[in-house]
Amino acid sequence: MSKRLLLFDIDGTLVHSNGAGREALVATLMELFGTAGPVAHYTMDGKTDPRIISDLLTAANVPATEIEAALPHIYELMAVKAHAIFPLKQMTPCPGVPALLARLQQCPAVVLGLLTGNGRLTAPLKLLYAGIDPALFVVGAYGSDHIDRNQLPAIAMQRAAAQSGFAFNGSHTVVIGDTPADILCARAGRATAVAVASGWHSAATLAKYHPDHLLENLANTAEVLRILCNGYR
Repeated sequence: MSKRLLLFDIDGTLVHSNGAGREALVATLMELFGTAGPVAHYTMDGKTDPRIISDLLTAANVPATEIEAALPHIYELMAVKAHAIFPLKQMTPCPGVPALLARLQQCPAVVLGLLTGNGRLTAPLKLLYAGIDPALFVVGAYGSDHIDRNQLPAIAMQRAAAQSGFAFNGSHTVVIGDTPADILCARAGRATAVAVASGWHSAATLAKYHPDHLLENLANTAEVLRILCNGYR
């Protein structure tokens, strides 16, 4: 039986985090380096955590070798900060997400996964504190896997194949996200790009990147299922 790999972004797609991740990152960098660089003027959406960390600390004159060596410790401390900060941020699922995930669980041909710029340790915490069970997502590719988001679809496909025994490629894979970077990484993985305007970018902005499907949000469960499953039952 053929399968369908659905790779969801987190921030702005599954979850409204109300700046929780940004706050945890800033607190981490301040504790470890005494600076978070020019964070007040830095746009994080669509970028991987290592890209954000590298950009901010490089701008603060931290040597690249020091940044690279510190990344594992940064990820660990971010998770610690997240446990303290996330419960205070009133994080919520994006419109339609709980109902959609409940229906997708009933589709045996669908493999639910994550494709996110968040690190492996903080990604499940964003879901958890927004009321979404991280265990629903059986595979994932994370910012901590590669600084270049465009490399993440291939990583997710490889992991899904290793777990399921099915040889996933782009024709079996859908990337769902709320930024131009999500569309571009879907293209890099030769996957279907589903853009949702539930985050920081308007539908008009996302349309300029020519996703295969463009939605205001994930609230219309029947329509979203038709797009995501595309005959896979």
